[in-house]
Amino acid sequence: MAIAVETRTAPTEVAVTSGMTGMQKMARVMWGPMLLMGFMMVAIAFIIGIVNSGTAADYFAADKATREAATAGSSLVDNRVTIEGIRAWLPGFKFLGMGLILSGITFLVATILGTLRHLGYRVQTALGRDVMIPTPPGEARVFPMLMMMGLMVLIGTFIVAIVVSQQAGEYWNHSIATELDPALAGSALLSQLGTINAEAAWLAPLKFLGLATILTGIAFALAAIVKVLRAQADMVVGFISND
Repeated sequence: MAIAVETRTAPTEVAVTSGMTGMQKMARVMWGPMLLMGFMMVAIAFIIGIVNSGTAADYFAADKATREAATAGSSLVDNRVTIEGIRAWLPGFKFLGMGLILSGITFLVATILGTLRHLGYRVQTALGRDVMIPTPPGEARVFPMLMMMGLMVLIGTFIVAIVVSQQAGEYWNHSIATELDPALAGSALLSQLGTINAEAAWLAPLKFLGLATILTGIAFALAAIVKVLRAQADMVVGFISND
């Protein structure tokens, strides 16, 4: 009995001698560690934030005049250096942790794609047919690149944030009343402050761009799953129709 089949453009097929691709095999191994590393980084960032909040409480427990009169090497100035330094690099650390979590999810989606490919291979092998797997859709080729691009952006922003934190530490390692407040236009201190604020201004949107790139890759990966499921459904219906 003939079965009505929805008309679609037939996917290009290629002969294979195995199930998953090399990238999919790697993804099957890597998605767990990536998720774990990302979660641990976000959790560590939370703990560091709590510790830094205690340092900030100690610093602001002193009155304004005492804080401004503190000289380099004093506990108050050291606390301010710690506060500003952590404030500079901690957001980049958290974003990198989130990037690793999203990369782990990307690898998990790639594992699903690999599983679908492997199941198609097994079905055709069990039926005694020459194994022909549909050529991966374009989305399947794009999403790994988007994931890597986004992750590289987040790694780069974290490295820059470390540099900014060092600059912030050098700037705040001075007495506010006698060195920072009297600084004149064109001085090294004001130039350093301008660099710190300028870098912080463009780092923030760049971190969001990195996350957005990884999320876009996940969307492409999900679109690839839809296309693969459709192709495999057509393949199964074709087998039934031919038999």
